[in-house]
Amino acid sequence: MLKQKRFWLGALISLALLVFIFYQTDPLQVWDALKQAQYIFLLPALAFYFAGVAIRAARWHFLLRSIKPIPTRELFRTVVIGYMANDLLPARMGELVRAYVLGQTEKVSRAATLVTIVVERVFDGLTMLTFIVAASFLLHFGDETLNLRIRLVAALFIAAIIALTILAGMPRRVEKFAGLFLRYLPETPRARAERLTRSFLSGLGALRSPVDSLAVFALSLLAWLCETSMYAVIALGFNIALAFPVFLLAAAFANLVTIAPSTPGYVGVFDAPIVYTLVAFGINQNLATSYTLVLHAALFGPVTVLGFFYAGKIGLSLTQMARAENETAPARTRDAEKMV
Repeated sequence: MLKQKRFWLGALISLALLVFIFYQTDPLQVWDALKQAQYIFLLPALAFYFAGVAIRAARWHFLLRSIKPIPTRELFRTVVIGYMANDLLPARMGELVRAYVLGQTEKVSRAATLVTIVVERVFDGLTMLTFIVAASFLLHFGDETLNLRIRLVAALFIAAIIALTILAGMPRRVEKFAGLFLRYLPETPRARAERLTRSFLSGLGALRSPVDSLAVFALSLLAWLCETSMYAVIALGFNIALAFPVFLLAAAFANLVTIAPSTPGYVGVFDAPIVYTLVAFGINQNLATSYTLVLHAALFGPVTVLGFFYAGKIGLSLTQMARAENETAPARTRDAEKMV
Protein backbone atom coordinates (compact mmCIF):
# COMPACT_ATOMS: atom_id res chain seq x y z
CA MET A 1 0.00 0.00 0.00
CA LEU A 2 2.82 2.40 0.90
CA LYS A 3 4.49 1.72 -2.45
CA GLN A 4 1.22 2.42 -4.26
CA LYS A 5 0.76 5.67 -2.33
CA ARG A 6 4.31 6.71 -3.19
CA PHE A 7 3.68 5.96 -6.87
CA TRP A 8 0.44 7.94 -7.03
CA LEU A 9 1.96 10.83 -5.06
CA GLY A 10 4.80 10.95 -7.59
CA ALA A 11 2.35 10.84 -10.49
CA LEU A 12 0.32 13.68 -8.94
CA ILE A 13 3.41 15.85 -8.42
CA SER A 14 4.60 15.21 -11.98
CA LEU A 15 1.17 16.07 -13.39
CA ALA A 16 0.94 19.28 -11.35
CA LEU A 17 4.36 20.42 -12.55
CA LEU A 18 3.52 19.61 -16.17
CA VAL A 19 0.42 21.78 -15.83
CA PHE A 20 2.64 24.52 -14.36
CA ILE A 21 4.92 24.26 -17.42
CA PHE A 22 2.30 24.13 -20.15
CA TYR A 23 -0.55 26.32 -18.92
CA GLN A 24 1.09 29.50 -20.26
CA THR A 25 2.56 28.05 -23.43
CA ASP A 26 1.31 28.14 -27.01
CA PRO A 27 1.64 24.61 -28.45
CA LEU A 28 2.13 25.98 -31.97
CA GLN A 29 5.01 28.20 -30.86
CA VAL A 30 6.56 25.33 -28.96
CA TRP A 31 6.31 23.19 -32.10
CA ASP A 32 7.80 25.96 -34.26
CA ALA A 33 10.76 26.28 -31.87
CA LEU A 34 11.28 22.51 -32.03
CA LYS A 35 11.25 22.58 -35.86
CA GLN A 36 13.72 25.47 -36.04
CA ALA A 37 16.22 24.02 -33.56
CA GLN A 38 19.64 22.88 -34.80
CA TYR A 39 19.90 19.29 -33.63
CA ILE A 40 23.52 18.92 -34.77
CA PHE A 41 24.40 20.34 -31.34
CA LEU A 42 23.12 17.12 -29.77
CA LEU A 43 26.33 15.34 -30.84
CA PRO A 44 28.79 17.39 -28.75
CA ALA A 45 26.16 17.66 -26.00
CA LEU A 46 25.94 13.87 -25.68
CA ALA A 47 29.73 13.64 -25.73
CA PHE A 48 29.80 15.94 -22.69
CA TYR A 49 27.06 13.90 -21.01
CA PHE A 50 28.73 10.51 -21.38
CA ALA A 51 32.06 12.01 -20.35
CA GLY A 52 30.26 12.99 -17.14
CA VAL A 53 28.94 9.45 -16.71
CA ALA A 54 32.48 8.06 -17.14
CA ILE A 55 33.76 10.49 -14.51
CA ARG A 56 31.01 9.33 -12.13
CA ALA A 57 32.19 5.75 -12.66
CA ALA A 58 35.74 6.85 -11.77
CA ARG A 59 34.37 8.55 -8.66
CA TRP A 60 32.59 5.36 -7.63
CA HIS A 61 35.89 3.50 -8.08
CA PHE A 62 37.41 5.75 -5.39
CA LEU A 63 34.48 5.13 -3.05
CA LEU A 64 34.59 1.35 -3.53
CA ARG A 65 38.37 1.01 -3.46
CA SER A 66 38.52 0.29 0.28
CA ILE A 67 35.95 -2.50 -0.20
CA LYS A 68 37.11 -3.95 -3.52
CA PRO A 69 39.06 -2.32 -6.37
CA ILE A 70 36.84 -2.59 -9.47
CA PRO A 71 37.91 -1.28 -12.90
CA THR A 72 36.20 1.96 -13.91
CA ARG A 73 35.00 0.44 -17.21
CA GLU A 74 33.02 -2.19 -15.26
CA LEU A 75 31.54 0.47 -13.02
CA PHE A 76 30.60 2.57 -16.07
CA ARG A 77 28.41 -0.29 -17.23
CA THR A 78 26.73 -0.56 -13.82
CA VAL A 79 26.18 3.20 -13.57
CA VAL A 80 24.52 3.25 -17.01
CA ILE A 81 22.25 0.33 -16.04
CA GLY A 82 21.31 2.24 -12.88
CA TYR A 83 20.46 5.35 -14.89
CA MET A 84 18.31 3.28 -17.22
CA ALA A 85 16.47 1.79 -14.22
CA ASN A 86 15.88 5.27 -12.76
CA ASP A 87 14.38 6.32 -16.09
CA LEU A 88 11.98 3.37 -16.30
CA LEU A 89 11.25 2.30 -12.72
CA PRO A 90 9.69 4.34 -9.87
CA ALA A 91 11.20 5.57 -6.60
CA ARG A 92 14.82 5.88 -7.82
CA MET A 93 15.06 2.11 -8.10
CA GLY A 94 18.25 2.56 -10.10
CA GLU A 95 20.24 2.98 -6.89
CA LEU A 96 19.11 -0.45 -5.64
CA VAL A 97 19.67 -1.92 -9.10
CA ARG A 98 23.28 -0.70 -9.04
CA ALA A 99 23.87 -2.43 -5.70
CA TYR A 100 22.15 -5.58 -6.99
CA VAL A 101 24.20 -5.68 -10.22
CA LEU A 102 27.50 -5.13 -8.39
CA GLY A 103 26.58 -7.82 -5.88
CA GLN A 104 25.83 -10.27 -8.70
CA THR A 105 28.79 -9.48 -10.96
CA GLU A 106 31.54 -8.52 -8.50
CA LYS A 107 30.37 -10.28 -5.29
CA VAL A 108 30.58 -6.98 -3.40
CA SER A 109 28.66 -6.42 -0.16
CA ARG A 110 25.38 -4.79 -1.13
CA ALA A 111 25.03 -3.12 2.25
CA ALA A 112 28.40 -1.39 1.89
CA THR A 113 27.70 -0.61 -1.78
CA LEU A 114 24.49 1.20 -0.85
CA VAL A 115 26.43 3.30 1.66
CA THR A 116 28.86 4.38 -1.09
CA ILE A 117 25.86 5.39 -3.20
CA VAL A 118 24.53 7.46 -0.29
CA VAL A 119 27.94 9.14 -0.05
CA GLU A 120 27.73 9.85 -3.79
CA ARG A 121 24.39 11.57 -3.28
CA VAL A 122 25.84 13.70 -0.46
CA PHE A 123 28.69 14.83 -2.71
CA ASP A 124 26.20 15.47 -5.52
CA GLY A 125 24.16 17.65 -3.17
CA LEU A 126 27.30 19.50 -2.11
CA THR A 127 28.22 20.05 -5.77
CA MET A 128 24.74 21.37 -6.59
CA LEU A 129 24.94 23.81 -3.70
CA THR A 130 28.43 24.82 -4.80
CA PHE A 131 26.95 25.66 -8.21
CA ILE A 132 24.15 27.67 -6.61
CA VAL A 133 26.56 29.59 -4.38
CA ALA A 134 28.84 30.27 -7.37
CA ALA A 135 25.85 31.49 -9.37
CA SER A 136 24.78 33.72 -6.46
CA PHE A 137 28.13 35.55 -6.75
CA LEU A 138 28.22 35.63 -10.56
CA LEU A 139 24.56 36.47 -11.22
CA HIS A 140 22.30 39.13 -9.76
CA PHE A 141 19.39 37.53 -7.88
CA GLY A 142 18.16 40.82 -6.46
CA ASP A 143 17.41 39.21 -3.10
CA GLU A 144 20.21 39.29 -0.55
CA THR A 145 18.12 37.23 1.90
CA LEU A 146 17.93 34.44 -0.69
CA ASN A 147 21.71 34.60 -1.16
CA LEU A 148 22.24 34.25 2.58
CA ARG A 149 19.86 31.28 2.80
CA ILE A 150 21.62 29.54 -0.09
CA ARG A 151 25.00 29.97 1.58
CA LEU A 152 23.60 28.72 4.90
CA VAL A 153 22.30 25.52 3.30
CA ALA A 154 25.67 25.05 1.59
CA ALA A 155 27.39 25.42 4.97
CA LEU A 156 25.11 22.72 6.41
CA PHE A 157 26.05 20.32 3.60
CA ILE A 158 29.73 21.00 4.22
CA ALA A 159 29.15 20.24 7.90
CA ALA A 160 27.50 16.94 6.89
CA ILE A 161 30.56 16.00 4.82
CA ILE A 162 32.85 16.82 7.75
CA ALA A 163 30.68 14.72 10.09
CA LEU A 164 30.79 11.72 7.73
CA THR A 165 34.56 12.10 7.40
CA ILE A 166 34.95 12.12 11.19
CA LEU A 167 32.78 9.01 11.52
CA ALA A 168 34.77 7.25 8.80
CA GLY A 169 38.07 8.11 10.50
CA MET A 170 37.25 6.46 13.82
CA PRO A 171 35.33 3.24 13.02
CA ARG A 172 36.24 1.45 16.28
CA ARG A 173 35.13 4.37 18.44
CA VAL A 174 31.88 4.67 16.49
CA GLU A 175 31.22 0.97 16.99
CA LYS A 176 31.86 1.28 20.73
CA PHE A 177 29.65 4.36 20.96
CA ALA A 178 26.85 2.61 19.06
CA GLY A 179 27.28 -0.37 21.34
CA LEU A 180 26.36 1.75 24.37
CA PHE A 181 22.86 2.10 22.93
CA LEU A 182 22.55 -1.23 21.12
CA ARG A 183 23.26 -3.28 24.27
CA TYR A 184 19.73 -2.57 25.49
CA LEU A 185 18.22 -4.35 22.47
CA PRO A 186 17.29 -8.05 22.47
CA GLU A 187 20.08 -10.32 21.23
CA THR A 188 18.89 -10.94 17.65
CA PRO A 189 18.11 -7.31 16.63
CA ARG A 190 21.24 -6.17 18.50
CA ALA A 191 23.47 -8.51 16.47
CA ARG A 192 21.82 -7.38 13.25
CA ALA A 193 22.21 -3.71 14.14
CA GLU A 194 25.89 -4.24 14.97
CA ARG A 195 26.48 -5.90 11.60
CA LEU A 196 24.73 -3.06 9.77
CA THR A 197 26.85 -0.53 11.68
CA ARG A 198 29.99 -2.29 10.46
CA SER A 199 28.63 -2.30 6.89
CA PHE A 200 27.90 1.42 7.14
CA LEU A 201 31.42 2.19 8.33
CA SER A 202 32.89 -0.04 5.62
CA GLY A 203 30.98 1.92 2.98
CA LEU A 204 32.49 5.15 4.32
CA GLY A 205 35.99 3.74 3.84
CA ALA A 206 36.99 6.18 1.09
CA LEU A 207 36.37 9.14 3.39
CA ARG A 208 39.14 7.98 5.73
CA SER A 209 41.64 9.28 3.21
CA PRO A 210 41.70 13.10 2.78
CA VAL A 211 43.19 12.59 -0.69
CA ASP A 212 40.34 10.27 -1.71
CA SER A 213 37.74 12.64 -0.24
CA LEU A 214 39.16 15.55 -2.23
CA ALA A 215 39.33 13.35 -5.33
CA VAL A 216 35.66 12.38 -4.93
CA PHE A 217 34.62 16.03 -4.59
CA ALA A 218 36.80 17.10 -7.54
CA LEU A 219 35.35 14.31 -9.69
CA SER A 220 31.82 15.32 -8.60
CA LEU A 221 32.47 18.90 -9.73
CA LEU A 222 33.96 17.74 -13.03
CA ALA A 223 31.11 15.30 -13.74
CA TRP A 224 28.44 17.92 -13.13
CA LEU A 225 30.34 20.54 -15.12
CA CYS A 226 30.27 18.11 -18.05
CA GLU A 227 26.51 17.65 -17.68
CA THR A 228 25.98 21.40 -17.34
CA SER A 229 28.03 21.89 -20.50
CA MET A 230 25.51 19.60 -22.20
CA TYR A 231 22.74 21.98 -21.13
CA ALA A 232 24.64 24.97 -22.54
CA VAL A 233 25.50 23.28 -25.85
CA ILE A 234 21.89 22.20 -26.53
CA ALA A 235 20.84 25.79 -25.76
CA LEU A 236 23.04 26.95 -28.66
CA GLY A 237 20.84 24.89 -30.97
CA PHE A 238 17.86 26.98 -29.83
CA ASN A 239 19.74 30.30 -30.07
CA ILE A 240 19.43 30.72 -26.32
CA ALA A 241 22.24 33.08 -25.34
CA LEU A 242 22.71 32.96 -21.59
CA ALA A 243 25.80 33.07 -19.38
CA PHE A 244 27.14 29.68 -18.25
CA PRO A 245 26.34 30.41 -14.56
CA VAL A 246 22.63 30.43 -15.51
CA PHE A 247 22.97 26.81 -16.63
CA LEU A 248 24.85 26.01 -13.41
CA LEU A 249 21.85 27.36 -11.53
CA ALA A 250 19.36 25.50 -13.74
CA ALA A 251 21.22 22.18 -13.39
CA ALA A 252 21.51 22.56 -9.62
CA PHE A 253 17.89 23.60 -9.18
CA ALA A 254 16.56 20.77 -11.38
CA ASN A 255 18.65 18.02 -9.82
CA LEU A 256 17.84 19.08 -6.26
CA VAL A 257 14.10 19.12 -7.06
CA THR A 258 14.28 15.57 -8.47
CA ILE A 259 14.58 14.41 -4.87
CA ALA A 260 10.78 14.87 -4.75
CA PRO A 261 8.56 11.88 -5.66
CA SER A 262 7.72 11.72 -9.35
CA THR A 263 7.09 9.34 -12.21
CA PRO A 264 10.00 7.32 -13.62
CA GLY A 265 12.31 9.56 -15.63
CA TYR A 266 11.60 12.56 -13.36
CA VAL A 267 8.82 13.88 -15.59
CA GLY A 268 7.84 17.37 -14.47
CA VAL A 269 10.17 17.59 -11.46
CA PHE A 270 13.16 17.96 -13.79
CA ASP A 271 11.44 20.10 -16.42
CA ALA A 272 9.69 22.71 -14.27
CA PRO A 273 12.87 24.06 -12.58
CA ILE A 274 14.65 24.35 -15.96
CA VAL A 275 11.76 26.26 -17.54
CA TYR A 276 11.34 28.45 -14.46
CA THR A 277 15.05 29.34 -14.39
CA LEU A 278 15.24 30.20 -18.09
CA VAL A 279 12.09 32.32 -17.95
CA ALA A 280 13.45 34.12 -14.87
CA PHE A 281 16.46 35.15 -16.96
CA GLY A 282 14.39 36.51 -19.83
CA ILE A 283 13.80 33.52 -22.13
CA ASN A 284 10.35 33.20 -23.72
CA GLN A 285 8.24 30.48 -22.05
CA ASN A 286 7.55 28.67 -25.34
CA LEU A 287 11.23 28.62 -26.28
CA ALA A 288 12.23 27.53 -22.76
CA THR A 289 9.68 24.71 -22.88
CA SER A 290 10.80 23.42 -26.28
CA TYR A 291 14.45 23.52 -25.17
CA THR A 292 13.65 21.63 -21.96
CA LEU A 293 11.75 18.92 -23.84
CA VAL A 294 14.76 18.27 -26.07
CA LEU A 295 17.18 18.42 -23.13
CA HIS A 296 15.12 15.90 -21.15
CA ALA A 297 14.84 13.58 -24.16
CA ALA A 298 18.63 13.76 -24.66
CA LEU A 299 19.18 12.88 -21.00
CA PHE A 300 16.61 10.05 -21.13
CA GLY A 301 16.90 8.31 -24.49
CA PRO A 302 20.57 7.45 -25.23
CA VAL A 303 21.50 6.31 -21.71
CA THR A 304 18.35 4.18 -21.52
CA VAL A 305 19.17 2.44 -24.81
CA LEU A 306 22.78 1.87 -23.73
CA GLY A 307 21.56 0.62 -20.34
CA PHE A 308 19.37 -2.00 -22.04
CA PHE A 309 22.36 -3.06 -24.14
CA TYR A 310 24.58 -3.53 -21.07
CA ALA A 311 21.80 -5.26 -19.12
CA GLY A 312 21.30 -7.69 -21.99
CA LYS A 313 25.01 -8.53 -22.03
CA ILE A 314 24.87 -9.68 -18.41
CA GLY A 315 21.46 -11.36 -18.78
CA LEU A 316 19.56 -8.86 -16.62
CA SER A 317 15.91 -8.24 -17.44
CA LEU A 318 13.71 -5.30 -16.49
CA THR A 319 11.62 -7.70 -14.38
CA GLN A 320 14.70 -8.65 -12.36
CA MET A 321 15.50 -4.95 -11.89
CA ALA A 322 11.98 -4.32 -10.64
CA ARG A 323 12.54 -7.03 -8.04
CA ALA A 324 15.89 -5.58 -6.96
CA GLU A 325 14.35 -3.95 -3.88
CA ASN A 326 13.01 -7.27 -2.60
CA GLU A 327 16.21 -9.14 -3.47
CA THR A 328 18.55 -6.48 -2.12
CA ALA A 329 16.92 -6.26 1.33
CA PRO A 330 17.67 -9.85 2.45
CA ALA A 331 21.01 -9.69 0.62
CA ARG A 332 21.99 -6.65 2.67
CA THR A 333 21.46 -8.70 5.82
CA ARG A 334 23.47 -11.66 4.45
CA ASP A 335 26.26 -9.38 3.28
CA ALA A 336 26.42 -7.69 6.66
CA GLU A 337 26.62 -11.08 8.37
CA LYS A 338 29.61 -12.04 6.19
CA MET A 339 31.45 -8.94 7.39
CA VAL A 340 31.42 -10.04 11.02
